[in-house]
Amino acid sequence: MLIVQIQKRISVLIPIVLIGIFVCAQPIRIETQQRVKDDFFDKSQSILPIYKYTGTSIEPYSKFGLVVDKTKQWHTINKFPDMIGIHDTGYTYIYFAGADNVESQGYLLTLVGNYRRSKRTVYFYVDKNNDFDFSNDGAPDSLTLKDEDFEIILENNKIPGATYAIRLSRFKYGENIRYKNLLTEHYKAHSGNKIFTDINYCFREQRYNSVSGNFKSPTDSFTIGIKDVNVNGVYNESCTDLLYVGPYKSQISSNQLFNISPKLSNTTFEWNAKKYKLLSIETTGSYLEIEEDPTAELSEKLVLGKKTPNFSYLNVLNKKHQLKEYRRQEIFLFFWDKKSLSSEDTLYLNKLHREYPNLKILALNHGDEPKQVKIIYYYDQIQYPMGYSNSEIGLKYFLEDVPRGYYLGKRCRLKNNNISPKQMYATLRASSTKQE
Repeated sequence: MLIVQIQKRISVLIPIVLIGIFVCAQPIRIETQQRVKDDFFDKSQSILPIYKYTGTSIEPYSKFGLVVDKTKQWHTINKFPDMIGIHDTGYTYIYFAGADNVESQGYLLTLVGNYRRSKRTVYFYVDKNNDFDFSNDGAPDSLTLKDEDFEIILENNKIPGATYAIRLSRFKYGENIRYKNLLTEHYKAHSGNKIFTDINYCFREQRYNSVSGNFKSPTDSFTIGIKDVNVNGVYNESCTDLLYVGPYKSQISSNQLFNISPKLSNTTFEWNAKKYKLLSIETTGSYLEIEEDPTAELSEKLVLGKKTPNFSYLNVLNKKHQLKEYRRQEIFLFFWDKKSLSSEDTLYLNKLHREYPNLKILALNHGDEPKQVKIIYYYDQIQYPMGYSNSEIGLKYFLEDVPRGYYLGKRCRLKNNNISPKQMYATLRASSTKQE
């Protein structure tokens, strides 16, 4: 009778277990946002130089500053666009690998109408299909006197819907004059036979070469993105394009990109003590699919009881310290930012500081500008030690999001890798009560 009851219980449990595994293994589809700014977008100092147009034969593109390859044949424009009303013409090259052909690899010849600074609208005639025929590329892109910038959208010639966007903006008159004069001299000296115009006629180039999507569930949240490394509007090219995983609604960080394996399912990442694998990426990057692997062993985590990595940091007064300075005492390492720091966290950090002087508190800001941290430190009259974290420290401690606290015993051995100030206070109170 006992054996029969056990068999019945097992028969009931097996379907439940299988259902649990099935639910966990369901593909997760994440819709992405196109034309995302990564961390390099606003820092970009790339310049799109404008050369003077002198005839139908145009010198081919050559990398800036290198000796011109004289074996290359000059380009001949087969057909011009309608340029009625254009008073002066220049040209440039825009890099886009999605329009490669045998004759021209990667660089699209672009005629620039009214390139001189005036009240006239500037027109960009991009040879989008790279055939030196400007009559079949649609209407030109334009920049009016009132516009600060504009965007050029390029489409992959072989994959419909695979697009790539570039923002172009003018240099402001009266700013960085010395720097701009140096650029003008430099371009004139290193442009081969091309006649460089003037830096004030050129454009700053910023590229939208990433897509990203945000995933949120009751137990997890993160941002996942892809960078189109080879600039062709396609986002599922393994061993070429790069993957990003970071905190929820975060910006793609270039130093956290990693390779996509030839077999997509071999591309895995860990987040919040879970392991995911990549199932598919839609060619144009409009969505991707991932799947949690509940049976996988985690490798990207600190091990309880083991010594944690040492690191250097600056305190709020810009004095350099190292974690190992405090190895003879217990440490509460707390990562935070202005947005996430709650009044409860502040309350218990103060209580820990006052009531447990032998505990070393390190409240490291992760992500805000130093000026903002100093305002909080002085305005709120913070007494506990405060400093600055960075991406290197975050990677060492597998810091996925803030706030997050780590309880380190003596010799920096990990006791808890996810503990809030309130929980830390309760832990020490409980320990004190036992000792009494």
